[in-house]
Amino acid sequence: MDSDRIKSVSDSVKIGIPADEIWEAVSDVTRVPEWSPECVKVRWENPPIDSLIGAKFVGSNKRGWLRWKGYCEVTKVIPGRNFSYNVRPVPWIRPVTRWTWDIRVESAGVSLVTLACEVQVHYITVLGRILFGPFEQRMAEVSRGIHVTLRRLKSSLESEHS
Repeated sequence: MDSDRIKSVSDSVKIGIPADEIWEAVSDVTRVPEWSPECVKVRWENPPIDSLIGAKFVGSNKRGWLRWKGYCEVTKVIPGRNFSYNVRPVPWIRPVTRWTWDIRVESAGVSLVTLACEVQVHYITVLGRILFGPFEQRMAEVSRGIHVTLRRLKSSLESEHS
């Protein structure tokens, strides 16, 4: 992604389980629908064998009556610390969004998890504005979705861990 015209939103939450366990959950992209208010299904296009880097998956999303897919490719993997992937709205164009999970150890058994979304501003089309509204409105929705996702992740993982 070109870095010159990127807008980003992020949020963080402390989760009372070890970083490695959080990373295992968030790097299993098929679990994202458990936490996300927009993502309803994820399927691996080419399931990872040796490495997650370059693995591709498709996310199915919804907002009200609107449905769309994201064509994703894993771009960064640091076990226990970071998991990132780029998203294309259609398979044949360059990525327009990058999602990154960043996990930092805060103290024994407590981790700070940050979820960030970076968006290429110049990509936003007239159709995108019609479907999602003005860019700033959409980024505010994404920000709220990140907040919800992190709170659901915390609740889910802490209850599984207890």
